[in-house]
Order: sequence, then C-alpha cells, then structure tokens
Amino acid sequence: MTETAIYTLKNGNLEARISSLGAECISLKYKGLEHLWQADPAVWGRHAPVLFPIVGRLKDDRFRYDHQSYTLKQHGFARDRNFHLLEQSEHSLSLMLKADTESLNLFPFDFELTIGYTLTDKGLQVNYRVSNPSAEKELLFSIGAHPGFRCPLLPEKEDFEDYELDFGLEKLYSLPIYFLENGLIAADRKSLPLDQGKLQLQQDLFRNDALIFDVDPLTSIRIRSQKTGKGYAMQFSDFRWLGLWTKGENAGFICIEPWNGIADTVGHDGELKNKLGIIPLSPGELHEAAFQVELLG
Repeated sequence: MTETAIYTLKNGNLEARISSLGAECISLKYKGLEHLWQADPAVWGRHAPVLFPIVGRLKDDRFRYDHQSYTLKQHGFARDRNFHLLEQSEHSLSLMLKADTESLNLFPFDFELTIGYTLTDKGLQVNYRVSNPSAEKELLFSIGAHPGFRCPLLPEKEDFEDYELDFGLEKLYSLPIYFLENGLIAADRKSLPLDQGKLQLQQDLFRNDALIFDVDPLTSIRIRSQKTGKGYAMQFSDFRWLGLWTKGENAGFICIEPWNGIADTVGHDGELKNKLGIIPLSPGELHEAAFQVELLG
C-alpha cells in the first residue's frame, strides 16, 4: 500500500497543506489562522474531499452499465485512494490518480484524474482535469468538490448565525432548490426566499440535509461574518450545481460544494448513461473545471 504524503505550499502569509490521500487539501491558513475544517471524527471526519467518479448517492448504491451491475458508495472512491505527485513548486502542485484493477472492479472505465492546487494572493485555486485515455470506450463520470470551512472562524467572538450568504445578485429574491429524500433528489423543487440576493445563516436551513442550487444564474458566493468581516468567497462558474451543507447544530463548519454531477433522482432507472449530471467523455477527450477560494477579512 502506498504511503500517504503531505505537501506544503506557501505564498507570503498563506499556507496550504495537501495530502496524497484523496488529493485532499487538509489545511488552509492565513497568518497562522486555520480556515479549513479540521476533520473532527466526532462530527465530520473529512476536510475537503474530491468527489469522483460520482457526486452524491446512487439509488441503492448501485448502477448498471453494459448489462452489468456495480456497487459504488456515496461520492465515489477517489477520496480514499492515494494519488501520485506529478509536479510541485513553492506555490502549486498537481496530483494524479489513474484507473487500476481495484478501481475497475467498482467503475469499469479507464481514466486519468489530475487535481491541481495553486495558492493565489488571497486564497486558493483548485483545478480538476479528467481525461479519457481509452482508444475506443466512452468514459461516463461526475466530479465535484466538498471543502469544509470553519464557521464560525472566531468562535470566541461570533456565532454561526452571524454569517450571511451573499450570492452577488441584488435582484435575486428567491432561488429554487433541490430537495433530498433519503439522499436522492426528490421530484419536487422548493423555493428559498432571499433578501436582495442575501440570506442569514441559520442552523435549521440544513435540517433536511444540503441546500442544492443550479449554478445558473449563480457564479459566486460570499459567506461573511457581520461581526468580524471575516469569511470566504468562492467563484465556481465552471460547475453546474452548488451544494451548501453543515452537519447538525453547532457543527463548526460550512461546506461550499461546486459540482459537475449530482445524486440520483428518486425515480432513476439505474442506468449510468441516464444518470442526471453524468458527463460523457469520448476517447482522448478532456474535461477541465476550476474554482477559486478567497479568504475574506
């Protein structure tokens, strides 16, 4: 079994640490202050997992492809596999995972998945690159991010409810959201009321699991404390959906999740090719997407 390695990136007052296990960012600090959730196993034992080759849950944790049935757990397997280092500089690095015998038993496709991290002046850019090295077979996949940020960032001075969501669209007074039913996308949509594109964070917003939006017309979000001015901004225009999630009351974090993929619908027929959000990639083709995180205040 490949040993897990930890890589450190630095850019002035910014520092990030990346694990080869899952190509997961496990720390993002500014002037020594940790901004990333620190994976308390009693609450949620991850930091910022990469979701591949599916996002969300499959119906009965199974899919069918080419007359065969496969079992695949929520969010796929990439987050639990060791990636190998492609290149690293002071400010950036990239890690790769390729299909192998273990992955082919779960997911019968050849793939090359590269995750890139670059420290910017104000935060972090994350690049996803999926290529299909097969000479003849189409690749069907989804990919997404699941970074958790400390919220409240300064618990001695502020609470979760002191933070405000700002979608950057003043004329936006409501957003349709997808409703999860036992982890699957329900047939009905709900509407989330907004105040000129803004919404105060409240614990009960997440009583039925994540809030899930279509990215169109959204391209960015800010989550900022009204007491300290600190918080997070994310730009995610390369993605189709955005999820927001925390786990129960006073969990201490908020996840901002850009996805190119989504959970199965409750009525899905189980065929991978018919799955909502599945991305078909022809032999030799490449899929690229990036999101940017800015630390505020």
